[in-house]
Amino acid sequence: MSEKCEKVIIGIDLGGTGIKIGITDTDYEIVAQTSIPTHAERPFTQIVADMGHAAVRLLEENGFMIADCLGVGVGSPGTIDSANGVVLYSNNIRWSNVPLAAELGKYLPVPIYVNNDANCAALGETIKGAAKGCGNAVFLTLGTGVGGGIVMNGRIFEGGHPGGVELGHIRIASEGRICTCGREDCLEAYASATALIEDAKTMMQRFPKSVLWQLCEHDPERMDAKMPFDAAQAGDTCGQALVERYIRYLADGITDLANIFRPDIVVLGGGISAQGTTLTEPISRYLKQNCFGASVAHVPEVVIAQNGNDAGIIGAAGLVGNVKKEILFLEPVCTENIWGGKRLKQEFHYSSAGEQTGECWGISAHPNGDGTVKNGRFAGMHLSEIWKNCPQLFGSDGTKEFPLLAKIIDAREDLSIQVHPDDKYANVHENGANGKTECWYILDCEEPASLVIGHNAGSKEEMAQMIEEDRWGELLREVSVQKGDFISIEPGTVHAIKGGCLIFETQQNSDVTYRLYDYGRLSNGKPRELHLEKSMDVIQVPAKATDKCIRSAAELPVNRMNLLLDCAYFSIYKIDVAGEVRLEQTEPFLAVSVLEGAGYVDEYPVKKGDHLIIPAGYGSFCLKGNMMLMASTKKNER
Repeated sequence: MSEKCEKVIIGIDLGGTGIKIGITDTDYEIVAQTSIPTHAERPFTQIVADMGHAAVRLLEENGFMIADCLGVGVGSPGTIDSANGVVLYSNNIRWSNVPLAAELGKYLPVPIYVNNDANCAALGETIKGAAKGCGNAVFLTLGTGVGGGIVMNGRIFEGGHPGGVELGHIRIASEGRICTCGREDCLEAYASATALIEDAKTMMQRFPKSVLWQLCEHDPERMDAKMPFDAAQAGDTCGQALVERYIRYLADGITDLANIFRPDIVVLGGGISAQGTTLTEPISRYLKQNCFGASVAHVPEVVIAQNGNDAGIIGAAGLVGNVKKEILFLEPVCTENIWGGKRLKQEFHYSSAGEQTGECWGISAHPNGDGTVKNGRFAGMHLSEIWKNCPQLFGSDGTKEFPLLAKIIDAREDLSIQVHPDDKYANVHENGANGKTECWYILDCEEPASLVIGHNAGSKEEMAQMIEEDRWGELLREVSVQKGDFISIEPGTVHAIKGGCLIFETQQNSDVTYRLYDYGRLSNGKPRELHLEKSMDVIQVPAKATDKCIRSAAELPVNRMNLLLDCAYFSIYKIDVAGEVRLEQTEPFLAVSVLEGAGYVDEYPVKKGDHLIIPAGYGSFCLKGNMMLMASTKKNER
């Protein structure tokens, strides 16, 4: 190419003997490619490691970084759970329940999509091939077996569950032929190259003077699928009968598919498709005569595939742009607290909120409050399950836990005086748990409002003495705040939310909190537990200056992503929408909370209190309405 493209896609064609890996631009032109042997007898982890290393090497050799890659598509033989990127079963490479997307994500931390190789070939022909410009196409591969794929409305059609659209296994006859799948009379048993070769061998035994004997040099085991066509062209009656019968079987199967799906076009690929018009012309005539309603309805054209040896790479790369854009809406988890209020019930209308609801965990995969998806193909699944099973939705990070937690806090009364540990301390003292870095945005507050941020002790000895003498008013640093203020709370910072504050909090995925002081309040008739020793271990002395922790984020530019914090664990943005704006989702994912107003995210209506995730690779999205959003993501390493 004369100019280096800015963004690229990786397409991988996984086969039983070899793996083809290609880089394409965003128009699916192949920029570079390579191949490696599969050695299918090895553990899948070794095969995927080779695949990942080869892809990274190909990027580097051609001047690209992983950050330049929009995603990876893999076409694999077998039954594929494309939603989760899992190869359920593949005889060619002897795989069963292999989490291909998750495993490959260890080497390529970008969105990864996996689908059946025939589906990929079908998609490739609609993107850049014989069916280009056709939104609806049926593709059949005529080789050792008969495979295929269907594209409907520009997207791969897979049926409702994995294992659908096995076009080679529709029944077309009642002659009792046994298919390789073990069933009788599948299309593959009549229209594959294997079937044609077996038919030719049988015919040769009946007709010893057939030209077929000469073509195979009098050795039936040397027969291939091209020879019957060559014999027919030479005028041999046996060859003509074989070809005519083969075409009739194939045309019967295509007619059934045309009647069911009524595609724009039917594309034939695989070795036998090299016969070109010898196949397409009689099949087209047959369709015009036998398709239901042929006199008044559309009859699809039958053509030969054009992508050739590049079909697997192009089709696999096409997966990256072909995934249905789906936003995940979460059902939040609300908690009752002695200091909680009614605003989460009255203003946000959470059905699980009560009279003392202190917290709404809007976006959380923590065991103490694991959100549930409300819509789409993942409806009913917990966020932690999706994080584990569908890493491609989150940039294939490979980390064990969802990295952040976003919540709304309604403090009717003062919260306890708290401090959080860092990762190192929590890992040792809290059974491997994460520490907690967090930040607050003040949604609303009663005037005058204040928060506890930091302390006034010059040393831990002075702090211990002030605690011992119950001099909390002197020890704690109380600062005035107002609506729209943004506060960052690092581990070791003494802090507390005061009554009358409504706050949006984003934090590490952790529930480790050390309670330093609780005003002597009772819970169930008993004082709540304090953690003085651990608190003293982790408190920063001296405290960080207040002006380093607090700033106003009330009046920021509208219709843009305003970065509020980019810490070691997450990044958080404020988005004020006024009218309409189109933004690009280039992050590993965006966890979005609607905190004021209402509108739309693409075609999805949203309102105050909604929590959603825009997954990796989603691309451009439109925000419309008048609303305020907070969007967070994991730390962006690019």
